[in-house]
Amino acid sequence: MRILTKTSLYYLLVSFVVFLMGGIAYYNIMQGEIYDEVDDQLFTDKENILAFIRRTNELPHVTSGVSETIVVKEITDKNPILESLTDTLIYSSYDEENIPYRRLTFAAYQNGKAYQYSILKSVMDFDDLFESTVFAMGWTFLMLLVGLGAVNYTINKYTWRNFYDTLGKIKRYSLSQYGPLQLKPSETTEFQELNQVLQTMTDKIHNDYLNLKEFTENVSHEIQTPLAIVNSKLELFMQSGNLTPTQAKLLEEMHNSVSRLARLNKSLILLTRIENREFKENEDIPMHEFLAEQTEQLQEIIEMHGLTVEQTIVQPVQVHLNRGLAEILVSNLLINAIQHNQPDGTIKIILDKEKLCIKNSGEELTETGRNLFGRFVSSNKRKDSLGIGLALVSRICTVYNMRPTYRFDNGMHELCINFNHLSR
Repeated sequence: MRILTKTSLYYLLVSFVVFLMGGIAYYNIMQGEIYDEVDDQLFTDKENILAFIRRTNELPHVTSGVSETIVVKEITDKNPILESLTDTLIYSSYDEENIPYRRLTFAAYQNGKAYQYSILKSVMDFDDLFESTVFAMGWTFLMLLVGLGAVNYTINKYTWRNFYDTLGKIKRYSLSQYGPLQLKPSETTEFQELNQVLQTMTDKIHNDYLNLKEFTENVSHEIQTPLAIVNSKLELFMQSGNLTPTQAKLLEEMHNSVSRLARLNKSLILLTRIENREFKENEDIPMHEFLAEQTEQLQEIIEMHGLTVEQTIVQPVQVHLNRGLAEILVSNLLINAIQHNQPDGTIKIILDKEKLCIKNSGEELTETGRNLFGRFVSSNKRKDSLGIGLALVSRICTVYNMRPTYRFDNGMHELCINFNHLSR
């Protein structure tokens, strides 16, 4: 949820509470004012009646109307009500409902006789008042809602446009294709400070990236050359005929270690390049044909291990990847299934539009499947395994927003690459 939307919701919540409390307060105040006004009129009518009796020594005419009624009768009680102010309801045949009235009852004397006057004045129906208040407050709140929506849209479109422009450029920022961030100037102080910080930060990140990249390339180049020299010297030394069995064994172990170091160096450099997203040339790879090519290239190794390969191609699948990374992805999965298989085992390859699965027979692992995709993690203790093959697979999947999964079921290890969220 955007910050402006969240802020507007808080404003609306506070406004609703204020409107609700204000409506209740308005209703109570209006009720009190109406009662005070009606009571003043009742007591004024009382004073007028008493003044008329004193002046003329006659009873005034009794009136009856829609808003006011005066009822008079002779008092026979020994203790008459001198004055009483009450509320009452009188049924109206016109409105077909009870109408609220205020009633003032008092005693008056004329020629030694006591008379009881009752003056009734209607007051506004407070149910109607409540409905009118709610209606008015509802319309006001609706207008406020529309106003806040318009203000939110205007602020989002104009005031925050520089922020979203900056956010979009940061999302598209790439270290491998660096260019200075062209951020739009803003009149808002906070956005100016944000742009300055981002500009400084990206410049520093790019400089650090270039330094690290240069260091990695230099180290790679400088290490590969002496490794190649050492490897060639060891091969020449091993071909000499005056070596003892112990010397030959030592030289073979040295040769294997140097070869392993060279392969590890190449793999780590490749992994770094993938993480830096240096492979930009993508194309539609026919995965069904690519699998057949890679399987054919590894056929000799497969036969040497006595393995059986079963392929189930549900339908031709086109995957948008870099061709070199696609080759690394498939070959590492196949090599992993070959190296960690059992003698005379089985490899099953299943491909459909949603995923690629490669299964191989073998014993259940002691480690969890998630750990297999880390660096220098191997599912067995093979000396020729670098433990970095599935890490390359995992990084390639991360670059293209694919999801690698692992599970063990019925004596088969299953590694799957899901294409559902493949980025283009």
